[in-house]
Amino acid sequence: MLFRGISKTFSTKGNQQFNKIGEFWDELSLKYGKQHLCGLGYNTTENTIEYVIGLKEGIIDEANCSVELPDVNWIKVCGKTSELDKIYEKIYLDGTLKYEIETFTDDDKCEILYYR
Repeated sequence: MLFRGISKTFSTKGNQQFNKIGEFWDELSLKYGKQHLCGLGYNTTENTIEYVIGLKEGIIDEANCSVELPDVNWIKVCGKTSELDKIYEKIYLDGTLKYEIETFTDDDKCEILYYR
């Protein structure tokens, strides 16, 4: 599977990536609509995470990144966006992730696919 989108690198110090990634989502949601987007977090280090936002269908206009992803062995978790911190807390109990794909809706729903 090939994931294409707009890539940015965020600092993970003090968990500041959550607000910055949220702002990135807000920016692209205004243009494309949140329901049409998906985000990919990968290449997490001690200090940074790379994050790409793309379209669920098609290729986003300003795409500057392509990431080849595995086709199988993803784990799916659904929940409420307002409880995202608790969802990730549970996911990370078993260790770090290689990839995470997120989708969100305006009615507080989220879906996370992750791969170790």
